[in-house]
Amino acid sequence: MLRMTAESFPEINSPGMRFIARVFRLRDLIYENAQREMSRFELSPVEYSVLTTLRKTPSPHVLRPSDIYKGMLITSGGLAKVLKGLEQKGLILREDNDSDRRGARARLSPAGIDLIEVAMKTVIGSDIAMLHRVASPEQLDALAEALQPFTENLDL
Repeated sequence: MLRMTAESFPEINSPGMRFIARVFRLRDLIYENAQREMSRFELSPVEYSVLTTLRKTPSPHVLRPSDIYKGMLITSGGLAKVLKGLEQKGLILREDNDSDRRGARARLSPAGIDLIEVAMKTVIGSDIAMLHRVASPEQLDALAEALQPFTENLDL
């Protein structure tokens, strides 16, 4: 695609455009790989995201639904459906929040903790292994550092 763009639309062919195209493609490759791994645990990407969000919080891994979907591209109604499904699978527990009548908080169950810890190690490990097919750990570290100004300074 980059070669075709350079030939047929040279006025947009620039280092910036090539950088963006490659970042988007890499994101797609990582996401596709992660989805394959998530499916081994019978988790959708949004279920995986909810469980990892809960797991990344300090024990006992409890959040209000509004804190879970901050930063997720999901409506509160959509999240409610996902939480109900995770509760039915025994991966989360819902507990009343006496200080906030808007809804029950979600807490990882022991089974949810066990599953998401294995799933996270598997998904992230698989993504890293894919990257190691083309780059060394030192190259990945240098690339991560090179991208830092973009991710930190452009985040509005």
